[in-house]
Amino acid sequence: MTQLRTIFHADARRDPDSLLRLFVVVALVSIILITSLAGYAFYLVLQKNLIDSAEDDAVKVSMALSEDERARFTVVRSDGTVAVEVLPENFFVLDRDLRTFLAPFDIVKIKIYSSDYRIVYSTEKKLIGEVNRGNMRLARALAGAFDSKLERKDEVKDLADELKFNVDVVETYIPIRARGKVIGSFEVYIDVTKYHRQTMNAALLSLAALCGILFSVFGISFVLIRKGTNELKETQETLRKQTLIDGLTGTFNKSQIELIGRREFARALRRREKGLADSEVGFIMIDIDHFKQVNDRYGHLAGDHLLQLFAERVGASLRSYDSVGRFGGEEFLVVLPGSDREQTLSVAHKIWTLIREEPFLVDGQTLRVTTSAGVANVQHNDDDLLQVLKRADLNLYQAKSGGRDRVI
Repeated sequence: MTQLRTIFHADARRDPDSLLRLFVVVALVSIILITSLAGYAFYLVLQKNLIDSAEDDAVKVSMALSEDERARFTVVRSDGTVAVEVLPENFFVLDRDLRTFLAPFDIVKIKIYSSDYRIVYSTEKKLIGEVNRGNMRLARALAGAFDSKLERKDEVKDLADELKFNVDVVETYIPIRARGKVIGSFEVYIDVTKYHRQTMNAALLSLAALCGILFSVFGISFVLIRKGTNELKETQETLRKQTLIDGLTGTFNKSQIELIGRREFARALRRREKGLADSEVGFIMIDIDHFKQVNDRYGHLAGDHLLQLFAERVGASLRSYDSVGRFGGEEFLVVLPGSDREQTLSVAHKIWTLIREEPFLVDGQTLRVTTSAGVANVQHNDDDLLQVLKRADLNLYQAKSGGRDRVI
């Protein structure tokens, strides 16, 4: 959890929700890639096991045939060499014995090749006599190697000469040896349709199990990361408030209210240059009269409470798009976009009236408080916000030096 939090805080400039969405996308892509690659790998492994098993069976059958029927598919030439050949007088007995011998197995076809790539025997009689010199797999077998491959056959005749459709077979070439030399090759077709389907089902089950595991792992990670992003969002919100908001009164802090003032000042100048209406903006500097006496008499906690109540009452008297911020101590700045001189004065008097006519309840004590306010609006010769704020501050000073409890 700590590591996750560290990772996300390291990129705190990004929206936590976007990070969470990115994680979901990465997780889904990862699951798809992992399951696809793993599924393919499972299939290849299981298929290899299937081919190896079929090859073992084909080799055993071929070895048995070599021992029992060798005399019927080989001949000894005059020079003493042994060659693969089926004499006409041996064909019927060989064909009968082979079919009888192979019946208990899943073999659907068998061919016997001579060393010159010619088919000297096949359970599919029409193939006898064909020459397959371009058969590279047969060439490997005649060179002394086993060669097996899984193939899908649209149709194939079995040993009973019955057609079977959509059959999965493992074709295996097995060298025939005599006196240490390869003299020919068997080609054995083993029907593995049932086992191939079982292989596919096993691969799918393994894939489903892997998907379940990955979804569980990523699901738990998602919950942990979402918790981390929620904590990050809370931290970001806290930081945002600390950056923008005064911690005591809940109004904007000095830097932020000045930023808002500069923005509205620049906006007013742009609209005035274009000759547009609503190019006014008003500012009110306001503070609590004799605030020090409240702190001295009731304590700083009571003073802080009064500041909070004062800020709430000022904020309640403003429009939704007006802004108020703590400018320092008990002094506040109010920014009134689109407000001309008369409207700004009206708002200032409204605040002044609300403060002086309704007492504040602080720590069980009823306090009557007055306020002084200095009002200023942007003028044609103003080229900087500081000029406007200085006039508002000067007017506030005049209100306080003139006896307080007034708007200047």
